[in-house]
Amino acid sequence: MRLSTPGALAGLAGLAGAASVMSASLGTANVATAQTIDVERPITMVVGTPSAGVRTDRVDGARSGRSRVALPAATAGGLRTGWSANVGAAVDVAPVVDGRGTTYAIGARGEVVAFTRDGTEAWRASTGAIPAGPPALLADDTLVFADAAGEAIALRDGALRWRVHFGRSDPTRALPPAPLPLDDGGIVVATTRDLAVLGADGREHARTTLPETIASPLLSALGKVVAVTATGAVWTWTPGAPEPTRVAGFGSPVEDGAALADDHTVLAVTSDHTHLTTVDLLRGTSTTRTIAPAGGLLVGPPAMRGGNAFVFLQAPTGDLAVAFDPSGNESLRALLSTHPLAVAPDGGPVTPAAAPHTPPLVDGAGTLAFAGLDGAVGVLTGGVVDAVANVCPQTRAAAPPVTALVPLGPGAILVACRSGLLVAMHGVARAG
Repeated sequence: MRLSTPGALAGLAGLAGAASVMSASLGTANVATAQTIDVERPITMVVGTPSAGVRTDRVDGARSGRSRVALPAATAGGLRTGWSANVGAAVDVAPVVDGRGTTYAIGARGEVVAFTRDGTEAWRASTGAIPAGPPALLADDTLVFADAAGEAIALRDGALRWRVHFGRSDPTRALPPAPLPLDDGGIVVATTRDLAVLGADGREHARTTLPETIASPLLSALGKVVAVTATGAVWTWTPGAPEPTRVAGFGSPVEDGAALADDHTVLAVTSDHTHLTTVDLLRGTSTTRTIAPAGGLLVGPPAMRGGNAFVFLQAPTGDLAVAFDPSGNESLRALLSTHPLAVAPDGGPVTPAAAPHTPPLVDGAGTLAFAGLDGAVGVLTGGVVDAVANVCPQTRAAAPPVTALVPLGPGAILVACRSGLLVAMHGVARAG
């Protein structure tokens, strides 16, 4: 999707601040300096996911959770564990995978570790970024992520390429939103309120500030950057424009993140996990796609296959996978796990608070990869569930033990455990 920046780039040149010094283990940082921008010449940038692999959080700039390769299909005993490796620190953000099958994971203390296709550690670097946000891969496989100090850090083959300050620090030390890689080799990075476009060399091309806190990963749609804020408002920004535009709102805070349902529709779970809601970026309207059944709670973010949105349904006695078509009709329902019915003192059922779930993946054949709150990982194909128990150990009670599921190649997924363990899981790929 193309972003054409007009002459409004005037006054946006220059960096937000000086770069800081990298950890001594990486040597001296390359510092991006101010640049001169020709305001009469528009700059065209292409937002997307260049090259092969999984280059950003939730697979692509739509945050669709849609695997471009076949996931392991559910067969009797078909899902099995392969290699495992350890980052050596807690992992709170999803790894990314380049076209060669190299996995890049970031630890909670800013460690960056690369593993080859067979799980061998290729390199390890310390950045001191605490906390480090989700990473993205540039077109040349440079790894970039932002931290709560408002810095963007780029590494390639274990060496620092650049480190620049682009936005304000976050006193709450919250994780920054996941960035968007650009096909021209650059990237859109964010703090909790600041947005900036950086070139492949770390130089700043454009920036803006939102009046509210960004609450979900950045999206790309209609040639613009899309941000959903903590109140549920949806903002768009064309890099080069001095101000972002409020397009519409979900009517309540978004639960668990958002995804693009099509090229102009943002979809998310809202209203205390009871509604699946869409926002039309062209019309500036919001619509309820479906409402959770009585006693049930919807848990996102959704994974998209065509117009179908796959989410979890947390029911009083179990967790289910459900899918809804664009009209809100249920197109899939499958039981993933069961648990005892909670009973109130008066003998009535209790609707528990929605527990955070690991975002699911879906492929072209409709196979869904999921993780349970007990550390199990499974796949769902045609109503058949194949799961492996205890893939990830239990850690913090408030967070699921599985941080993320990432496509690793045909018939394979990478499981990132919050403990720092990475596990490759394999099965039979079914063509879609």
